[in-house]
Amino acid sequence: MNAQYLVRLDDACETMNRHKWGLIERLLDQLAIKPIVAVVPDNQDPSLVFGEHDSLFWEKVRAWAAKGWTIAMHGHTHVMQPTNSKLLVPYYARSEFAGLALDHQADKIRAAWQKFQTEGVVPDVWVAPAHSFDEVTLEALGKETSIRVVSDGIAFSPYYEHGFHWIPQQLWNPVRRTSGLWTICLHPNGMSDSEISAFGNTMTSGFGDKITSFNQVRLSSHGKTLVGCIYHQYFWWRWRNRPKAAA
Repeated sequence: MNAQYLVRLDDACETMNRHKWGLIERLLDQLAIKPIVAVVPDNQDPSLVFGEHDSLFWEKVRAWAAKGWTIAMHGHTHVMQPTNSKLLVPYYARSEFAGLALDHQADKIRAAWQKFQTEGVVPDVWVAPAHSFDEVTLEALGKETSIRVVSDGIAFSPYYEHGFHWIPQQLWNPVRRTSGLWTICLHPNGMSDSEISAFGNTMTSGFGDKITSFNQVRLSSHGKTLVGCIYHQYFWWRWRNRPKAAA
């Protein structure tokens, strides 16, 4: 198939940078792009405090859902600890969940899920903070929620693994591809106004007709394709051999 792109926005929370999120929302509305929005239900991470607590935050989340944006559960508190657990997407040695016992992970996921239910929002997708989670996380997620889709993983197209549908997330800025499904993950809190504007300009110069939405993605009931497996191996080889920052 010709290349298609999803847009994902991470770290929406009650203390997010409302100015930056307002800019990106207006831009995506102008471009008729319906992203996945990763919402932290009970943020306690100081690095995500960009302003005072927004009492209208959940009203905004409900408005996003009402206009067709897909809401994802982005962990529970977004507070992470070092871990040596075997991660399913091994970018970083830190996690909010990985390495914790099933009961502990289930408690956190239950609390996160309950917050969404209390606010009248039903998330369709799981997005782990820092991509970091293990098989126990998915067991707890399956036990405590109706979520059966993960936005993460490295592949060429959607696949099925560990009892969940996976929509791969491989990009952090627009990169032209000839085929496959590519999720572009943005962090609006940390983007400058000019970066947001540049993203919009890129989207209008050849990407517009290739943007899709979560509701249009055909989920797979099979594992990774051969091409997906090859790309997976290549991606992680490049990650392991990336230049290390100077000390």
